Amino acid sequence: MKKNRTKIVAHRGASYLAKRDNTIEAFQLAIDLKADMVEFDVRCTSDRKLVVFHDSTFADQPIAYQTFAELSGHAAEAGFQVPTFEDVVKLCHGKIFMDIEIKTPGYEKELIHILHKYCNYDEYSVKSFEDPAVYHIKQIDPNIRTGLLLGKDRRDVGYILWRFKEIFPTRRLRQANCDFVSPFHFYATRFFIYRMHRKHYPVQVWTVNKEKLAKRMLKYGVDMLITDKPDMGMAVRHRYYHGKQRTVNA
Repeated sequence: MKKNRTKIVAHRGASYLAKRDNTIEAFQLAIDLKADMVEFDVRCTSDRKLVVFHDSTFADQPIAYQTFAELSGHAAEAGFQVPTFEDVVKLCHGKIFMDIEIKTPGYEKELIHILHKYCNYDEYSVKSFEDPAVYHIKQIDPNIRTGLLLGKDRRDVGYILWRFKEIFPTRRLRQANCDFVSPFHFYATRFFIYRMHRKHYPVQVWTVNKEKLAKRMLKYGVDMLITDKPDMGMAVRHRYYHGKQRTVNA
């Protein structure tokens, strides 16, 4: 069977090129560049509005404690607009595949409701660092493609065991009923990728912003490559596969 080419995923939109990541501007840039996928983060405000925002706090207050109006006001003062999850889905629907990260458990039903309203199953995937969130998504709708993120920073007493479970995540992947695995590039060794592929888990690596590292990930056979610079990622991929094709035809 011929292996598909590595997909280039625009991290929080074309974040390197936009004024700010996780904005409509960043996502439109990713669409215009014709990236294969766009990645973004979803959080929930205190009034149960799903928003696309990475950090857990803004304006010295947790996102979960702010209403959408309060968050929007703080963002306006900073010169940008926080998009709702629904607005981003409507923008991307039919234009680019959505790689959706749930930042914390607790709003899976609302997220799925919006996805069902606008999208087919082949237009998106949902992932998280939090195993319960991924598991809950599959409980609600087994047809949704889900993934487990690996590489979250942690410095408590369980650090060593946690890292072991990230380097050898198969049990967690099975328990959460995941379809793919998304490790930080530090974990994405040739052996790790080989092990995951042997167990039929596609590998989505984050976040790759240097050409040399991108080429190495392509060589290792990653299935998806997340980058702040999708234009760079696509250029490196083009050179890599074009060079391989010329070698085959020589």
